[in-house]
Amino acid sequence: MLKRLLIGFLKGAAVGAAVGAVFHFGLGWTAASGLLAYLLAMGAGATAGVLAGKPPWKHQAWIESVLKAVFGLAAGAGVYWASQQWLSFDLPFALAPLPAGTPWVESTFAIALAAATVFGTFVELDNTDEDSAPSPKVRVASGEAAEVGVPAALEERELER
Repeated sequence: MLKRLLIGFLKGAAVGAAVGAVFHFGLGWTAASGLLAYLLAMGAGATAGVLAGKPPWKHQAWIESVLKAVFGLAAGAGVYWASQQWLSFDLPFALAPLPAGTPWVESTFAIALAAATVFGTFVELDNTDEDSAPSPKVRVASGEAAEVGVPAALEERELER
């Protein structure tokens, strides 16, 4: 669990830093407030939702990725709202053109970093590695001693007969 927590934190921080760097350094949008800040946090949360946990390029994982992205929109907005309400403090250092003393919830880099880190951590903690789980084994009724993995639905059907 501690390993997943650390991996989720690092994945979320990397995604958040990348999204924040694109806006802050790439596009030059250094400060955001109001609707723009919410949209930025929502985008960072959705991006972290897609990339944290089970990757979308794995077999049949795209539905899970879409659901995580949709929930990441809400989680990003919630993280920004909670940060603005209860965790607002001034930056102790200058961040490119933003002077020291600017509230951190106005920095596009810090907003994206916080939203993606929080949501990426939760998504990774929830991620289960189903590929490594052993399959249930049942005995074959024909007298052979071989054990084979049978899906639970087929096993129940055979028992009903």
